[in-house]
Amino acid sequence: MYLKEITDYLDNYLNVAAFRDDAANGLQVENSGSVEKAAVAVDACLETIAGAKAAGCTMLIVHHGLFWGRPFVLTGNTYQRISALIKADMALYAAHLPLDAHPEVGNNAQIAREIGLSAIEPFALYHGQLIGMKGALTPAQPLAAFAKKLEAVIGPCHELLEFGPREIKTVGVVSGSASDPELISELHDQSIDLFVTGEPKHGAYYLIQELGLNIFYGGHYRTERFGPQALGGHLQKQLGLPAVFIDAPSPF
Repeated sequence: MYLKEITDYLDNYLNVAAFRDDAANGLQVENSGSVEKAAVAVDACLETIAGAKAAGCTMLIVHHGLFWGRPFVLTGNTYQRISALIKADMALYAAHLPLDAHPEVGNNAQIAREIGLSAIEPFALYHGQLIGMKGALTPAQPLAAFAKKLEAVIGPCHELLEFGPREIKTVGVVSGSASDPELISELHDQSIDLFVTGEPKHGAYYLIQELGLNIFYGGHYRTERFGPQALGGHLQKQLGLPAVFIDAPSPF
């Protein structure tokens, strides 16, 4: 397939233009113009690029791309990553918030379905867009028991903050590092019994404690594997483009 066909499809399907983001979403590095096989991954790191090359891919689609919020000079590891992409004739496409928020293949929608929520709907307003998903547990479950189910789906819990109700009826999900004070306050205002996210931040701890919330921290990387994997499956089904997930885990 032509690279432009794939990027045009992704731009439209992920609604990239609708998001105000610190990340540069969309095509970040071109290749010579055609793609026979794509790789999907969480991060555009050297390990992922090497894995995509070894798998015979000429396009890498990631959640965390190379360019964030300010101009980058092409030195050090940024040069090494771009050099590796160009030498492999590998295009790089990034989708940060668009891949968190997507109602079908998004990280949060995928987690919400995998953990058994019903009545799933968007929540968590960020830069004018709802990026998270919330839903109901039917029947309600004890916090400790549901935390074990989360570990079975996401992986080992980094930390479980238990300042809220013991019985869980409503769950909110925002993958990655979702600790803004406005979001924490929204959890309280919307009576979310348990919030599932990835990476804890010290600055959020006391607000969580004072508002009486339960938070399950599943790891930044682990909570953001779901979207890339689902997107790869979608591209394979809709475009006939073979796609492989490259796992390059981080402990955070």
